[in-house]
Amino acid sequence: MDDAPKRRTLRAGAVTKATLAQLVDLGVKPEDNAQAAAAVRLAKELDCAPDPKAAAAAARELRMAMTVVVAAAPSKETGDRYDRLAAKRQERIAKARGAG
Repeated sequence: MDDAPKRRTLRAGAVTKATLAQLVDLGVKPEDNAQAAAAVRLAKELDCAPDPKAAAAAARELRMAMTVVVAAAPSKETGDRYDRLAAKRQERIAKARGAG
């Protein structure tokens, strides 16, 4: 006899789709990031939660996992405000040279 517990089949619902969309927006692939993969699994757990207590626990853990993923995600912006100011200055200098 097999004493191993049976695994539930998890389906991807609205929370999973939203989580995957946020990961795509962040540029993070679950295949390359363990925390992102855990977030997807937690989203599926939340979508299939058998009772409110399980849903609350999955939601809490998903929120914490996504906080870590968002914090570690690469920045969409390149450079900081000083880099942007320097670029604007270079543009002004180039325009002044062209007009002069």
